Amino acid sequence: MSISFEKVAVKYLNAKTLSLGTCKEYRGTVAKWLAWGQGPTVDQISRSDLREFFDWVYEKAAEDGGSNAGRTANKARENLRAILSWAWEQDYLEKLPRLPKPKPQRDVAGRHYLTKSDLNALYFATYALERPRGWKRTLTVGHYWRAALVVFFNYGVDTGTVFKLASFHEPILWRHVSWRPEPPNGQGRDCRYGWLYYRRVKTKKQFYRPMNRVVLTHLKSLRADEVASDQPVFSCGSSRPNEQFQRLCQLAGVKPKQDVETGEEKPWVLKDLRKTCATYYDEHMPESSVEILGHSVGGVTYRHYAHRDPLAFKAIMSLPQPTAFTALTHGFDGECPCCRRRFPQA
Repeated sequence: MSISFEKVAVKYLNAKTLSLGTCKEYRGTVAKWLAWGQGPTVDQISRSDLREFFDWVYEKAAEDGGSNAGRTANKARENLRAILSWAWEQDYLEKLPRLPKPKPQRDVAGRHYLTKSDLNALYFATYALERPRGWKRTLTVGHYWRAALVVFFNYGVDTGTVFKLASFHEPILWRHVSWRPEPPNGQGRDCRYGWLYYRRVKTKKQFYRPMNRVVLTHLKSLRADEVASDQPVFSCGSSRPNEQFQRLCQLAGVKPKQDVETGEEKPWVLKDLRKTCATYYDEHMPESSVEILGHSVGGVTYRHYAHRDPLAFKAIMSLPQPTAFTALTHGFDGECPCCRRRFPQA
């Protein structure tokens, strides 16, 4: 069946549930393909065509003053691979063409993850957080921030999954926490510490994740004797949690992140905790961050045949925790375990 790449790309985007930003990236790749102007129909695309196209994208990005032309070409390569794989599954082409090797690119433009020393300092700094105006809860705001840091580190969740910032966000509610060892969805092995359910803000993908001992201890520390099942688990005492997080960074003495190219300093944001989670999972167990964070991946075998839940289970249950996160499991609450002095609580 002869069909243009543009039409196949439109069908692909209509068939997939992708975020607006991701769709924009794919449309940008299609626009590059049309601007290149030499693309055959999908069933006639060869490896040489793809090589010429990626070379053209690389050279065009360099001519336009791009500082990382290799990354631009490799992004187009990833998008084409996903579209062509889907086209092959839909029988628009009989054989997938081999893709050329990726272009050399600069991957590191500065440190965009927090070290474990930073995480320890942030955890201890929560004891010094001031009481927000109008705060009427029994627990201090620091209790919620300590538990939130643990959840961000262990699951790499979106900010809107922990703190509801918009009407369309679905934060973690108490009914999403299961204290029973059996998996709520009936799949996989039992977990002695219970389970946590949440949904990604960007893709709406659902996750049933096992809780390790550190996560269980912190969530239990927030649980009241009587709590409504539809009540959110976390509260940061502010409608702008990123501002409060930056205040926490100041209290902890965590220096701003810096771009090594420009030397520009930028404040840390909660999204950086997601990058931090990915960094430590891949260091602990290679490729585990893809499953933990719920990233979309190419490859028919990976998507349809490889069962990734056991990998996620093993990674979550064995991930080495920052030492500060284990303080609560050792009975320290309301005082800093490193200096054994009580922080002032407003």
